[in-house]
Amino acid sequence: MKLLVWLVVLSCAPLRAQQRDLIPLLPAEIRDERPIRDALLSGNVTRTRLLVESLDPPRRTLWKGILAITQNEPTSAIRVLRAVDHPKILGVAYYLAHQYLLFRDQMKRAIEQDPADFGSYYYLGRHYDSDVDDLEEAMRLYRLALEKNPQFSAIRAYLGNCLERRGRLQEAEAEYLASSNVALSMIGLARLRLSTDNLAAAREFIDRAIALDARDPSALKLQSRIYVRAGQLHNAAQALERAITLDSRDASLRYQLGYTYRLLGESTRAAAAFHEYERLQKIYGSQP
Repeated sequence: MKLLVWLVVLSCAPLRAQQRDLIPLLPAEIRDERPIRDALLSGNVTRTRLLVESLDPPRRTLWKGILAITQNEPTSAIRVLRAVDHPKILGVAYYLAHQYLLFRDQMKRAIEQDPADFGSYYYLGRHYDSDVDDLEEAMRLYRLALEKNPQFSAIRAYLGNCLERRGRLQEAEAEYLASSNVALSMIGLARLRLSTDNLAAAREFIDRAIALDARDPSALKLQSRIYVRAGQLHNAAQALERAITLDSRDASLRYQLGYTYRLLGESTRAAAAFHEYERLQKIYGSQP
């Protein structure tokens, strides 16, 4: 998932994923602020706002900026965070506003200010991975993030994905296996098993991925491919229909659905799916 998309869906992510994914964003823990962290990580925005109001500035300002980020309000976040000296969090706000050069500048400042904070390396890694497609730089940054926080398993999932795209499959598998609590890693293992026609193992891993994060359309998309390979075309179509409800703008889902309906001999549904694919591709762009 692209970093921008991930940041936008933070506030509606499943609780388990939200707790993990918010961690790189947060500042160093202060004991008096632990109730605020707990409320935010639990998804209780109302309680978080109330607790934030009890803080003295500039901490109140900082947490207001964090709340604005989690609610996908980058303009408000930038306006608030400019008043405090916390470049990592301001950088994330700039990223949400598509101001990528300012994002990079702030992350570099954040690393200079606090080189022990893994979050800055992690965010830069995600940016070079998903936006710039510079896999070598992304892997370098992911490894630096791991040095700072080896317990944050999502880093290994993204590192494994980079390694897989580089064709270094054994290294990728090792990273995926070391981060088995992350849906992206289970998707990666399912993809690797599918590539060797081990359908039983591929299905097992994709089921784990969906159990970890039922709102990830990429897992359902891969599940559909597994069903097609197994000849279970109706199940494949159902998986794609569920994926489309989660991401109605992904043209490739419609293409895959049209292909599946064509295999089923349902020409009317296939034609409708291909028509929608062409319409969405013109708007958003995609490759089948």
